[in-house]
Amino acid sequence: MALILKQSTAVDVLIGPFVDETDGKTAETGLTISQADVRLSKNAQNMAQMNDSTSAAHDELGYYNCELDATDTDTIGTLVLAVHESGALPVRHEFQVIEEGIYETLYAASADLETKIDAIDTVVDAILVDTGTTLDTKINNIQG
Repeated sequence: MALILKQSTAVDVLIGPFVDETDGKTAETGLTISQADVRLSKNAQNMAQMNDSTSAAHDELGYYNCELDATDTDTIGTLVLAVHESGALPVRHEFQVIEEGIYETLYAASADLETKIDAIDTVVDAILVDTGTTLDTKINNIQG
């Protein structure tokens, strides 16, 4: 399941577990995970190092705190984070980046259930209109 992130917002994510590449179970607690080690793909585009320059810090049990900045989360859609650090098995996480307004509506403490449902309906309606417009145009182009 993809975790949901707010677009263009700095966030700390817990990544891992990083386990020993030899036995596949011993937690790796002393890794140095730098900016260049954390690779991001936005909507299945080429992977690139994350923008935030902070190294990931070990929390416990092979899990590391990784800071993403507003540039790392600036694209709506799927965000894949991957790390392959020497001595540990590869780690991969998937996030879903959503618009700020939608995020606030869904997760704000003051938002009631009806407001949240209305926000979801608005997004679904926009997707349907966009898809309908796109499909109609493509069909017309094919026929024309």
